Order: sequence, then structure tokens, then C-alpha cells
Amino acid sequence: MRILLALLTCSSLFLFSCQKEVDFANTGNSGNGGNNGTVLTKVVSKSGTDSSVLQFGFNSSGKLGTLDFIDQSGGTSSVTNERVERDGQGIIQRLIIKDDQYQQQGIDSVITVVAYSGGRYLSKVTTIDLGILLFKDSVALIYDGNGNVVTERTFDDAGTGTYDESGKTDYTYSGNNISSILYYSYDSGTASYTLGETFTYDEFDNKPSPMTVGDEAFVFDSPELFSANNPTKSSVSASGTTQSYTTTYTYNSSNRPLTATSVIQPGNQTITGTYYYQ
Repeated sequence: MRILLALLTCSSLFLFSCQKEVDFANTGNSGNGGNNGTVLTKVVSKSGTDSSVLQFGFNSSGKLGTLDFIDQSGGTSSVTNERVERDGQGIIQRLIIKDDQYQQQGIDSVITVVAYSGGRYLSKVTTIDLGILLFKDSVALIYDGNGNVVTERTFDDAGTGTYDESGKTDYTYSGNNISSILYYSYDSGTASYTLGETFTYDEFDNKPSPMTVGDEAFVFDSPELFSANNPTKSSVSASGTTQSYTTTYTYNSSNRPLTATSVIQPGNQTITGTYYYQ
């Protein structure tokens, strides 16, 4: 899954978790344009012998209804299925996630409940039922005066019934694109934050991203999908190490990415991807 997510955000997510949730509901019109259309239906990515496939299903209103992740890495495979529940206005109410690794642990599904009010997504709570206890992860979204999410604060309940703060994420913007994402852990003993990872987006192309979803990107824990354009230069810094990513695209007649090639330095590693539309 790491390869796939890397390509979905032009490789700057290569170090991310396999459990990122993604929404492509607002990618455009659902015209019958073959692979020159504007609705992204599948992404196939490869790096060496590893590969990943992300497939999308839509409801009768054209909103994202399902996501299927198929990952082949190191000779093993994994499958994750996500189902989106929306109300009559199309607002996300719940995410239901099934994973073959969860099922091996006796967990049928993981559920995220979303709070929405005043035209904004305010928070989300993810629950994992371990049988003997319920583990909950709660995230509060904080907006600035321009209506942009600038901070997410995370709180965990490890089955005690009490939430403890575990970290936060800060965002900065450049126009309609996110320019940086900073991940912090929280030390309750000192009541202080420690910076862990920094994702920086230095340059974008001038073509529309096939995956711009507005504030729903934060509901799906994929803020990179907020940006309106496609990043071409980015970097990831963690533990004193920085990796830089340079991405080039080919585009279809609708000006959406058709293929992507990302080169990671140091190491000169290459990730390639192909986008499929309708």
C-alpha cells in the first residue's frame, strides 16, 4: 500500500501507514470519456517487484461509496475494503473498514464516526473492538478564519473510558494547495509537543488534481488530497533524514494525470503509476 499512496500524492507519502483513508468523490463529472474522462476509477503503481491497486466504487449520486486496496509487497499480499456511509445531503457519517489482517485478529471491522455541523466536519472517532475492551482514537479539526483546517488534535482512549492527548498535526497553505504538513507527538508529562515528521510541497503543476476533495480529505486522514494541483517537487523529513521527490506526469485530454514517475533521492529509487478514468 505504501507504493500506491506514494503515487497518489506524488510519492511524498512513501513512508506513510498502509491504513490511510482516501476519498475521490469530488474529482469531476462522470462522463463516458474512456481514459480521457475526469472521474478516477483506479490507480496501479509499481516499484521494483512490489505493486498496489486502488479501486473506487460510486453510489447512485456519483459519490464515493467503496474503496478497495490490493497490495503486493515482499511476496505477500493484503486487501483492505472501505465503505462510506453518507446522509441524504452527501455528508459523510461513517467509514467502515475491513482488512484481512484485522480479521486474522478476530476483528470484523473498524468504524469511524464523523461529526458535522455548520457546514464543516468537526471531529471523527475511530473505534476498534478488541472484545475485552474498546480502543478509540478521536481527532478534532480546528479551522482558521479562511475556513482552512490548520490543526488536528488527536486523543486516545485505550479502553479506560478517558481520552488522553497523543499528538497534533499542523497545516500551512499556498493558494489552493497544502504547502506543509507537520506531525507532532504529545508528552503529557511535560505538556509539550515534539515534531516527528515534516512533509513539504515545494512545487505544483498547473493541471487539476484527479483527487481534490476539499475538507473531506481530512475526514479520510489524507490531507494531501486537499490540494487542487499535482505536486512535482516535495520532501519528507524525519529523524534527521530528508528524502526528496521529483515527479513528472503525462496527461490525458482532460488535463488529468495519466501516468506519473517519481524519483526519490537519495537512492535514485523510481516509482511509476498509471491512472484510469471514466
